[in-house]
Amino acid sequence: MRGVRGAWADQTLAVLTTFIQQVIYGISYGMNLAVAAAGLALLFGVYRVVNLAHGQQIMLGGYTAYVVSTSLGTPYLVGFVAAMIAMGLLGVLLEYGVFRFLRDRPLTDQMLASLGVFMLLGTLALRVWGDFQARTIYMPGRDSAILIGGLRLDASRIYTVFITIALFALLYLVVYRTHLGRMMRAMAQSEETAALMGIQRRRIAAIVFFLAGALGGAAGALLGGLFNVRPDMGFQPLLMALVIIVFGGMGSIGGAVFAGLVIGILYNLSVFYVAPTLGDLVPFLVLLAVLMLRPEGIFGLPQRRA
Repeated sequence: MRGVRGAWADQTLAVLTTFIQQVIYGISYGMNLAVAAAGLALLFGVYRVVNLAHGQQIMLGGYTAYVVSTSLGTPYLVGFVAAMIAMGLLGVLLEYGVFRFLRDRPLTDQMLASLGVFMLLGTLALRVWGDFQARTIYMPGRDSAILIGGLRLDASRIYTVFITIALFALLYLVVYRTHLGRMMRAMAQSEETAALMGIQRRRIAAIVFFLAGALGGAAGALLGGLFNVRPDMGFQPLLMALVIIVFGGMGSIGGAVFAGLVIGILYNLSVFYVAPTLGDLVPFLVLLAVLMLRPEGIFGLPQRRA
């Protein structure tokens, strides 16, 4: 009898350990997606634009980290910072060259233009790197594990969680504890009032596009470190990021973090316990339920009705 109880206890512990492991991996993946989604949320919250080219900034951020950290042999964090800076500058270039002329155009025009940029950047990546071969970024902890009791965790997953926490802490300080953040929030609330207060719209727009691009580059470096880098790697994170910002509330960075965690955990659990194909479907099922129950998103403000 004791042997049966012992075997049952061991089996229960193994099942629980596996479940906790998958939840932690889901948190890691969700935090990475939340970084990508935070860039889109920041753009929409301040600039009122949905930049579909953000997906290719994620991809190019991964390639930048690969070239700097792997090809040139520098530490991973150097490649990570290089990806953020490069994609931030690309974001400023997109604002100056594309979105500035579409500022007062309908949202559909902005999305079609950004889709064109998405295709252009994807074609350029194929011309430079030539194929769909996966390239490896040597992230710290990639080939090691952390043992906590009977729980075995990939060290790289924990590493990315700490990086994303640091990123969101820094983003919070910029948005809510600096003069720049106050100007950005003033622009988000009322451009006319912000202009009367002497806030330069073009300058803030360039800064917002830089921050959003930097977050996209960071997401690319993180996802590339976990899953390798490919020319088509930006499409799925872009879809997930769009789901996350609608789920969490358009323009809400806090909503993006919450929704990213929920989507990441549900995605990982469904892939592990059910089927990989279901994992791609779950975020959209969650989004459908949220849109039916709360169309403005979890953290979005209810729309006023006339």
